Amino acid sequence: MTTRKTIRPVTLRRVVEICSLASISKGIDVLVASQKLGVSNSRAEEIVLEVEKMGLLTRFEKNHLPNDKTAQFLGYFENEKWERIHDYFLKNYIFYQDFIFVLESHINDEKGLTIDEIKIDSANRQLSLNQTAVEVVSDWCDRLGIIQRHLYNRRLYLARMKPELQTFKNALAKHYQEVSRTRLRRGIFVEIPMIREDLCERLKIARKVFDELLRAVYLENVGRMELSGAPIITLAKKSPLSEKKIIRNGKAAILSPKYEIQKDREGLLVGQKTYYYMAMHEGI
Repeated sequence: MTTRKTIRPVTLRRVVEICSLASISKGIDVLVASQKLGVSNSRAEEIVLEVEKMGLLTRFEKNHLPNDKTAQFLGYFENEKWERIHDYFLKNYIFYQDFIFVLESHINDEKGLTIDEIKIDSANRQLSLNQTAVEVVSDWCDRLGIIQRHLYNRRLYLARMKPELQTFKNALAKHYQEVSRTRLRRGIFVEIPMIREDLCERLKIARKVFDELLRAVYLENVGRMELSGAPIITLAKKSPLSEKKIIRNGKAAILSPKYEIQKDREGLLVGQKTYYYMAMHEGI
């Protein structure tokens, strides 16, 4: 029997639900999966077979049984240990491994990668990432907080460790100057959410790390750097894409994630006040 080289599209929610059902019932078949998930038999079979490929089920005749990895995986989910779920897939699931490998190969690039660029890079490396695989795995990684998607240009990148404050400060000043030149005026106020997306992509850092570092730069440079609030309705809060989040849903009969999206961009919280615009002056 040959190993399937293409991914069956499965959401992270379905992976958790199948593992939970198999654990509760001490095993699962296609008919049970179909009934419990409210999907067709063919779709249920696709999901079960892909979860088996992840190592989270063991096949026995027509049943799929939970194993030690199933319990371990569900434990990570119950405790919201998203990094451990990432580690599991990185060790046990080829499409996830290939996706992370491609992004790691570009960790020092100034920009992230589009879906098409990931597919081209995968093909050049003789990996197995087609359109479906990239869309499926990138959605998982986005919700787990492993990657970020630039909310204005849609490029993807891995989020790495926090840089030194001076490194961040230099990048911030350079980018602010670039934005100022395009708007033909120095000392202007620019949108913090836009600056956040651009610098996170350039430095490959998480949004919360950006906020921590920007707050530190501001507090060091009060007077040389200005922050401003915004009216309730402002374009600074809008972007073409929304942030994806995942939380544990404790109300369902079977374990299942709850998906959320955050449509409005957040400003920078300093003390009790939120700011949406910033300006930098000489001497920072």
